[in-house]
Amino acid sequence: MSCNRNTTSSCSSTSNDMDSLVCNIISVALQDMCGNCDEGSTATSRCTDCTELLCGPCVRAHQRVRLTKDHRISALPSNIVTSPITVDSEISSPEANVSPCSMTSTLCDTHKWPARLFCGTCVALICSDCILTDHAKHEITYLQEKHTPISVHSRLNLETKSAIHAVEDAMKRVNFMSTKIHEKLQKTSCEVQTVFKRYINVLERRAQELMKRIDQIQRYKAFRLLTQMERLRTAHSRLKCLSELLSSSIGGTSNENEFVAVNEKVHNELKVLRSVQSELFPCETDSVSFSVEENGLLSILSTFGELSSMPWPPVASTSQASTPPFDIFDMNQHCRPVYGVSDQIVVTRINYGPPKMFSREGVQNGELCRPWGVCCNSLGHIIVADRSNNRIQVFDSTGVFMYKFGRQGNGIGEFERPAGICVSPLNHIVVADKDNHRIQLFKMDGTFVLTFGEKGSQNGQFNYPWDVSCNTHGDIVVSDTRNHRVQLFTSTGAFVTKFGFDNNPMWKYFDSPRGVCFTPSGNIMITDFNNHRILVIDRNLTHPQFLGEEGSRHRQFLRPQGIACDDQGNIIVADSKNHRIQVMDSCGNFLFLLGRPGKKEGEFDRPSGLCLGPTGKIIVVDFGNTRIQVF
Repeated sequence: MSCNRNTTSSCSSTSNDMDSLVCNIISVALQDMCGNCDEGSTATSRCTDCTELLCGPCVRAHQRVRLTKDHRISALPSNIVTSPITVDSEISSPEANVSPCSMTSTLCDTHKWPARLFCGTCVALICSDCILTDHAKHEITYLQEKHTPISVHSRLNLETKSAIHAVEDAMKRVNFMSTKIHEKLQKTSCEVQTVFKRYINVLERRAQELMKRIDQIQRYKAFRLLTQMERLRTAHSRLKCLSELLSSSIGGTSNENEFVAVNEKVHNELKVLRSVQSELFPCETDSVSFSVEENGLLSILSTFGELSSMPWPPVASTSQASTPPFDIFDMNQHCRPVYGVSDQIVVTRINYGPPKMFSREGVQNGELCRPWGVCCNSLGHIIVADRSNNRIQVFDSTGVFMYKFGRQGNGIGEFERPAGICVSPLNHIVVADKDNHRIQLFKMDGTFVLTFGEKGSQNGQFNYPWDVSCNTHGDIVVSDTRNHRVQLFTSTGAFVTKFGFDNNPMWKYFDSPRGVCFTPSGNIMITDFNNHRILVIDRNLTHPQFLGEEGSRHRQFLRPQGIACDDQGNIIVADSKNHRIQVMDSCGNFLFLLGRPGKKEGEFDRPSGLCLGPTGKIIVVDFGNTRIQVF
């Protein structure tokens, strides 16, 4: 085999025999020929012990010879594209002219053999040994001029610059879209406020009209009653005069004629006064009432308006459309949380006025010390777990103290730092007696009903149970905090099932659960206290899903505690270390906030337990400020 005249300058520019010999050696080396015979056959295998390339007959001979019969023979991979380069090949790349001599000067980084192959998968020059180890099943081709380091470097440089421009353009587009979204959301916010203010103004005008009408009715009825009262006073005075006349006639020395005259006068006067009989009853009644033909108006207003947001690129089909992360709202399941009224739909309502606040720190009736849990009964009475006072206190809906029960101890009806509290469908008060590691049930007047649980980690045992919740079936769910699990029980305290890690190495994925509640579909929501998120678990306590993460933005939490869910699936969370209450819809989308850090009305210091009242009011234990706030 000789060197062609058209070969690159490093070979063709010289005519001496040595250069010709070198080119011939290179041209042979660039092909996978059998290195064991002189037939020039193409190698099909390689001996991994003596690194020889072998053709088919030499493989069989290699396996017959006693010295080499135990060697390991490997077939050469079939994914090498047969495009050998020879010294006769004309190199036409404008980027560089590289001779076979210069190409073979590159060595494989791994085996230090001449790099005669190129791996397209790894973009690297490799030797024949490499394809048997690190580059098996990769895209392999014979080395060509375009695979040289300089050419690859130049191509990668162009690709990198092109990628930089593409990313810069993308950044500009994203930044521009971010600005547009911000402007559009501000405009949408103004539109929402304008529309709702218009409706609010209409309602306020109607309220003013009704108040004027009430004032007119009041003045009219008051005038008529006042006139009637004047007539009755006149008749009363005349009757007293007649009575005095009759009395004086009987007590005096009047003769019969004088009696006749007096009698006639009195008789005539009484005939006149008989018209007063029609005045003996009030001429007006209190039959004043206000009625509204709702016709679904409240339902319409509760879902009034619609916001839409189209993802980019647009969704190809409805099957790919965004769906809620979990099914919270499903009224067909008939297994709702209990708010004290089992047959009434309860929906969170926004109170635009100042909240109602009551209680302060202390040990007297109506005073609290490190409270945590709160719930309502069917009358709207507010029941508070007065934790460090080791008692339960009951207030009316306006915050006036009514009664209390319990004291410190581990006996029946006694408590050690009670925390979570709720009302069952049987109107029983269910208390998480935290440091006694048990659950106690009481009648509404504080009479003991039953208790279940003890300290431990077995089914039905607790290690600091923190919160409790009931559904309309009477099931009781308990956050078993230091066992890092939740447990489900029947209304009589019989263990049903559980979810969690029971202190195994996975417990940090469900670290110290705090607040619990049922959703309208019977699922269970838990605040994952140390992981700063919400867990939603199906009713069988088998499949968890997560909502939120650590932070202070919307849908982010810092040490979430109490949690509640209304009959539309809206989620209310005490975001404790962010000193606020977050309200989200059934899909986990942010709705609104309540509160900020502070001590004034509407401000919080680490809110803990919360609940919904029968009318949808949000009742919050303002832990650090030792008070209750009602929104």
